[in-house]
Amino acid sequence: MRWQSSIKKLALLTETGIFLADRAAAVGASIVLAVMMLLTVGDVVGRYCFNRPITGTWELVGLFLVCAGTWGWGYCQMKKGHISVVIIMQRLPQLVQKVLRILAYLIGFVGFSLICWQVFLMAKRYIFLPRGGVTEILGVPYYPFMFFLMIGAGLLALTILVDFI
Repeated sequence: MRWQSSIKKLALLTETGIFLADRAAAVGASIVLAVMMLLTVGDVVGRYCFNRPITGTWELVGLFLVCAGTWGWGYCQMKKGHISVVIIMQRLPQLVQKVLRILAYLIGFVGFSLICWQVFLMAKRYIFLPRGGVTEILGVPYYPFMFFLMIGAGLLALTILVDFI
């Protein structure tokens, strides 16, 4: 019985750690979104008021969108904020609902785990590209943003796993 208590404590600690990482990533996504907004406003003001736009704004906003768009996935799953078809699910028998939920969790976990893994492999390849692995105007390398995508997908996969268990 003592080992069961230890496993429960470890599971709770792991769940808490994943949820804290989800919250931290969501805060990071909010900050990146604010930076994107300020950069865009600065570019528009510079372009129309001073005839001096900020060079590479669209590149940076595109790259920052990876963080702003993916780092909130795990937090959204934690809060059960993803879209679900409740109207249809409520009309199904309890057993069918349970089976469909299990299937959805398994597909989500496997799918986002595969995304995480494949993006990691792609980022490793991009690290060693001589010139093709950077943006056209500013020369910002793509691979750090691939790792940021990997973090978002990995956190979502772990959060789905915690919900499933």
